[in-house]
Amino acid sequence: MPVYKAEAIVLRRTNLGEADRIVTLFCRDQGKVAAVAKGARKPKSRLSGRLELFSHVRLLLAVGRSLDVVSQVDVVHAHSPLRADLERLGFAAFAIELTDRATADREPAPEIFESLCGALEHMQEADPQLVALWFVARLLVHTGYAPVTDQCQVCGRVVRGTSAFSYALGGTLCEADRHRDPDAIVVSAGALHMVGGLLHAQPPALGTLTPDRKLRSEVGGVLQRYAEYRWETKLKSPGVIAALARPARTQRRVN
Repeated sequence: MPVYKAEAIVLRRTNLGEADRIVTLFCRDQGKVAAVAKGARKPKSRLSGRLELFSHVRLLLAVGRSLDVVSQVDVVHAHSPLRADLERLGFAAFAIELTDRATADREPAPEIFESLCGALEHMQEADPQLVALWFVARLLVHTGYAPVTDQCQVCGRVVRGTSAFSYALGGTLCEADRHRDPDAIVVSAGALHMVGGLLHAQPPALGTLTPDRKLRSEVGGVLQRYAEYRWETKLKSPGVIAALARPARTQRRVN
């Protein structure tokens, strides 16, 4: 069988049979690839522990009929802190779920790969929620769906203050064009400003942001629902993140 090298992030894993595992890999040069790791679930397998979720790996893959076959794996970055902390785990899962939903099989997207690597790296120590919001914004940019936040998407008029935002039209609407989308939502000036900033920011700059919980929630809701609209999907990870956050808030109230 022909073989090829790949650099990838592990997006998903599914058990196959008694000892094998199917892994979904987001590769820098090959795009999204599904491959079988034979014997990966055996304790003594040379693949065991090298194909964890979020791991950045280099692989040797053999071309198969329906699934490629993992022949060799070297770990570049294990990203272990993301699996050791529930909050970081939740937002890392959000990033890879978005990547999975926004990309097609075998379609290279090196710019998305670089942004995903950067997001996972920074999530290990930086504020994972802010990094996740940045990643959604960058993913929208890379796929051509970046929303317009400072002018009317219909007429181009500058928009200031709280405004209507249309998922269908891809941005803000002035009062004169608000009727163009009856389903447009009202978004605060602060949230629009933050979304616009995230579209162009680099991860190190996120440390200068200090949004309160209300603004984080509004920005997260706008970006999540816009992404779901554009990729015609319903994300599961935000529900998991919310469920993980409830016990912490309850504990704070009790104390």
